[in-house]
Amino acid sequence: MLLCEGSSDEGLRAHLETLLIHFGAREATGMTDARKGPIATRLRQLLREGANLDMVFIHRDSDGPDRDGREREIRRGVEDSGFPHPHVPVIPVQETEAWLLLDEQAIRDVVACPKGKQPLKLPKPNAIEGIRNPKEILKKALLAASETGGRRLQKQKNGFNRHRGVLLQRLDPFGAVRGLPSWQCLERDIQRALAQLENQN
Repeated sequence: MLLCEGSSDEGLRAHLETLLIHFGAREATGMTDARKGPIATRLRQLLREGANLDMVFIHRDSDGPDRDGREREIRRGVEDSGFPHPHVPVIPVQETEAWLLLDEQAIRDVVACPKGKQPLKLPKPNAIEGIRNPKEILKKALLAASETGGRRLQKQKNGFNRHRGVLLQRLDPFGAVRGLPSWQCLERDIQRALAQLENQN
C-alpha cells in the first residue's frame, strides 16, 4: 500500500513495486491511498477496513532541505496508529518534482518537441535537492522545451499536471535518480523493511 500526498503521485507505486522485486521480494502488488488526513488516522482506517497489508509506503515531500522532520512525522504516525508491519518513508527532497529534473530528454519528449534546442536551465544533479522550488523549475523547463508562444504556450501551461504525471510514470528507478541522497535513502529503507518482513515470517 502506498499512502501518497495526492492522486498525482500515484505513479510512484509502479516504481516501488519494481524496487521491491529488485531487492528480493517474491511478489509486489499493491494499491494507493490518496485520502487526506494525518498518517495515523489513515493507517487506522485501513486497518479497520481490513486491508490486506504486510508493508506500507508513506509518501511525503520534505518541503525543506532535509528529510529528518518528515521521517520523524512518519515514524510517529505509524507508532500512533498501531500499524504492526514494516513501513517505508518515501521522502523526496524538497518535492517529488526534484526526481523529474534529471532527464532533459524526457522533458522534451513529454511536450512533443524531442529535438528541441531551447536551453532548459536544469540544475546540476548534485544541486537539485538544495533548490527550494523544483516544481516551478519543472514548469519553466516544460514551457521552454515546448518552444511555443501565444495561445499554444497557454495550452502548455494548462497541461502541467498531465505532463508531470507522464514524467513520473516514465521515471527510471535505476537511472540518474539513484544518484540523489533521497532516492538512496528510499532504497536503503526498502531493504530494511524487507529484512523486517522476513524476520516476522
